[in-house]
Amino acid sequence: MKPISHVKGLVICHGKSELSIANYITTNLHLRVDRYARDKGKHSIQITALDSLLKEIPFKSPSEFLKKYPVETNGKGKNIKLLNFRLFIIMDTDDCTPAQAQDFMSGKMFSGHWLAPYIVPIYSIQKMEHAMVEAGIMKKKIKESDKGSFYERIFPINPKPLSYDTFSEIKTFRQKIENCKKTNLKEFVDYCLSLVQG
Repeated sequence: MKPISHVKGLVICHGKSELSIANYITTNLHLRVDRYARDKGKHSIQITALDSLLKEIPFKSPSEFLKKYPVETNGKGKNIKLLNFRLFIIMDTDDCTPAQAQDFMSGKMFSGHWLAPYIVPIYSIQKMEHAMVEAGIMKKKIKESDKGSFYERIFPINPKPLSYDTFSEIKTFRQKIENCKKTNLKEFVDYCLSLVQG
């Protein structure tokens, strides 16, 4: 029997841009970090919808969650703990009130949910492309209709085995966003790099 490959992380993606970046990082590093998006990012998930989303299957309970995502655990029932796992939620902050954005970024929005200890909010002020322009990854903002193909081109999925080149490419991306004030995306990249280095 093949041993279980435990999921080390999950990324809830706002839309196409965020999904392309998450796919780029996790596939290039060959990590068991899954991605969650609506219709492959075609329909966005907004900050204002997160409360409802986290009450749905598979997020509403540990038992439902573990059916879909085989995470390493300790304990049972109400005392269950997820081990070596993070839930990253990558959102734009342009489609909610400043108070809602603050509650998301601080994590206050998730208080009381069983997944709260594992959630790492990743924000973009206002949109992901604003951060990409500030970091020098994009020269200028692009039309909404061009977003999917553009991001897939600059953030390609790599089916080849992990190599020094692909690892270095992700580290270079991390350096570009390190001092970007419009996003804390580096926290997600750092976690992914730590899974390879660890």
